[in-house]
Amino acid sequence: MKKFGFASVIATGFAAALLGLAGPAAADSTHHGWIQDIQQQATVGVVSSTIGNGR
Repeated sequence: MKKFGFASVIATGFAAALLGLAGPAAADSTHHGWIQDIQQQATVGVVSSTIGNGR
């Protein structure tokens, strides 16, 4: 197993922390509205009940 230097361990930890903190982001209400607008939406007809044998 290759030995790592102290500086490389610190640099790797700093890079991981920087990438980890860059991930989460807050979305405002405009973004949520845009997501709702681009999503596919299904519509269904009116359900009518059948009595007897379904004819």
